[in-house]
Amino acid sequence: MPDVVARVVVDRDPVDVTDPDAARWLLACLPPEHGERLAAEIALTAPPLLLAGDPVEVLPAAFARVPADALPVVTTTWALSALPLEGRLRFLHRLDEAATDRAVAWVSVEGVGVAPSVPTLGDRRASGHSTIGVAVFRHSTLRTEAVGRCWSRGRLLAWLA
Repeated sequence: MPDVVARVVVDRDPVDVTDPDAARWLLACLPPEHGERLAAEIALTAPPLLLAGDPVEVLPAAFARVPADALPVVTTTWALSALPLEGRLRFLHRLDEAATDRAVAWVSVEGVGVAPSVPTLGDRRASGHSTIGVAVFRHSTLRTEAVGRCWSRGRLLAWLA
């Protein structure tokens, strides 16, 4: 695994975990036995850089914060369904633009058919599970694969061979 050298959160209204009230609220919303709590605790000890705004429009600024010798990895978890298809395609275009000088990776967990270019494996939309996809953009070349399925917001996973 490569070292994490930058953490950037892009959101319309990101939670500032350095604010004690916001941090308490975030932890209070998460059950203690779930992995989300561990992610929140990591964010509290190593706060990410927060970029507020339309995620698709702010993405270039996020890439600018990642050192040139590092692999930028964009992660979306059930976020693209809030965008119309045109917005999802603009998102892919932003990733492709960032990959002109270096590789860019995208890890997605989205409903079946929501993440453009991620194979649906023949599954139908609204099938009750999400597809876990990995895409690598490199010099106008896109390689995408579905690596798993998940149910209940990731509480049950089935990895593909």
